[in-house]
Amino acid sequence: MQIHATASAGRQATKAGAAAWVGLGVLSVPIFMTAVDMSVLFLAIPTIAADLLPSGTQQLWVLHIGDIAGASLVLTAGRLVDQFGPRRLLMLGLVGYALASSLAALAPTIEVLILARMLLGASAVTIAPAGAALLRSLFPLNRQFSVAIALFMAAFSGGMALGPPLGGLVLEHFWWGAIFLFNVPIAIGVVGLWWLLPKVDGNGSGRIDGLSIALSALGIAGLVYGGQELAAGGWSPWHALAVVAGVSLMAAFIRRQRTLDVPMLDLSLFRSVPLTLALISIWLVITAGAGADMQFAQHLQVVMGHGPLGAGMLLVVPALFSMGATAASPILLRWLRPGFAIGAGAGVAVVGAALMVVAVSAGPEASIVFLIGAACLVAIGMAPVFAIGTTVVLANAPPAQTGSAQGMQEVSGSLGNTAGLALGGSVAYVSYSGAMSVRLPAGLDKATAHQSVESVGGALAGAAHLPPDAAALLVRAITESFTVATRDTYFVAVLGFAVAATLAFVGLRTARIDGDEGETPTAGTDEATAGGSEQLTTHRDRR
Repeated sequence: MQIHATASAGRQATKAGAAAWVGLGVLSVPIFMTAVDMSVLFLAIPTIAADLLPSGTQQLWVLHIGDIAGASLVLTAGRLVDQFGPRRLLMLGLVGYALASSLAALAPTIEVLILARMLLGASAVTIAPAGAALLRSLFPLNRQFSVAIALFMAAFSGGMALGPPLGGLVLEHFWWGAIFLFNVPIAIGVVGLWWLLPKVDGNGSGRIDGLSIALSALGIAGLVYGGQELAAGGWSPWHALAVVAGVSLMAAFIRRQRTLDVPMLDLSLFRSVPLTLALISIWLVITAGAGADMQFAQHLQVVMGHGPLGAGMLLVVPALFSMGATAASPILLRWLRPGFAIGAGAGVAVVGAALMVVAVSAGPEASIVFLIGAACLVAIGMAPVFAIGTTVVLANAPPAQTGSAQGMQEVSGSLGNTAGLALGGSVAYVSYSGAMSVRLPAGLDKATAHQSVESVGGALAGAAHLPPDAAALLVRAITESFTVATRDTYFVAVLGFAVAATLAFVGLRTARIDGDEGETPTAGTDEATAGGSEQLTTHRDRR
């Protein structure tokens, strides 16, 4: 069965049966596993550092090399899924994930662990595009497909939410390598259930262009790596050069796609207005929210006085709300068009972020219930943007290019996260430094004053060496300044969410997800797709 067979004109789509939902359950296991793996690593780093004694740079590479490897290969993975078939690529990816997990668990040195983390990122990159392509085959009706995609994404949210407590439980009773070894039987178990997934062949045409793979991989890696390092460590000419090199390589990649008979990324996909605007909406929301999320995690510790474990447990609450809201997002499509549902979600996120501005402004006197409640509202509002936005992206791509479309969505998310951390980190730094410079207690020595203005960590370290009265005054200045920084990052989030809501209400107002029960999937093209491929989702108004 060819991937594109499900979109053949005149074929009546049938409602997915029990086997399709079982297949969804199988596909949800690896996405949950990789999310848990991402979230537990932060808990394990202190134990790993005590055992393997990494340098500061090596420790950062352990944390980020998997993300960089995955982001750099995501377009390649999407193309390989389309070329060779999603089930085959998923099985190969899971076998690679099991082997890389075993290597990480038994790593004798920090260098081996870094290599294993890179291989984990490269193996995991097949899961999302292959899963999306298999779901497209399992659920030919777009309404059911939107539910399946939402549940698939909710599995990822659930893994991120439950990862810290599960990881804490494992680390409490076993050595740090157990968090990696835990994945091996899960990955192999899913491989053993391959027969529950449909055999969907790739298109098998054309050739894999090695230069395109190199340009896209190195280009995205440069953008993500340079952006992350600039966000984490401030200005550096080398990291800025990595970003510039990444942009240049991606420009060369795009130029090359225009010259190939069978491009790795079909740029005609962007002629679809719904697909393009949905990608932009996802990027905007992640960019708006990433920096605020990072700042709020620190705010719970610096301002509210919670320890790392306490802050982590509090953050599980909005993560669980995010999981539930993601799974429930398709319900909105009973009453709203996709664009209005995405816009309504972004609007709810605007309200939640505005409430966060009010809540955090109270500093340590803020109600923790109010704070977490507002954070939950932001999470609930962001969920439809991801779930329904992803459905719009995939439904507006030809079924034979579902893997490539999912790859573009992953790139949008990766670049959004990088941009959000850079933007949020910059806003927080400027706001904190400006507020701290006018709140510094009198009588501080020049070195302590300088390091206190530069970073909250330096300020807290300086306070530890001061007499009690002077330390109390400096801690008060730290608390007030950090409160200003958190407030300002949520101002930025309000603006970003509002832009995303406006874009969805205006730009996606006519977009639809066709294919209700009993309907034949649309096989035409919308007004924005010139001479092109079959589309499963079209504009409502073709005139």
